[in-house]
Amino acid sequence: MSWSAALVRAAGMLIASAMLFLFIPNRLLAYLSLHVVPNWRDFLMLLYWAAAFVVGCWLFLTLQRERGR
Repeated sequence: MSWSAALVRAAGMLIASAMLFLFIPNRLLAYLSLHVVPNWRDFLMLLYWAAAFVVGCWLFLTLQRERGR
């Protein structure tokens, strides 16, 4: 794999991580705080974090698997 391809993959992973773990939860929490009772808000945030973790792991493993090709 060339350096440019590795750099593009690293930048993509960095951007995806920032979206999954910073931007989306911030916007989701701001929305849910105004529209949902606290117990449901916490439950929905927990579901989001579980889904974000699975998606992040899947993305990382997919990028690692393609490294050897």
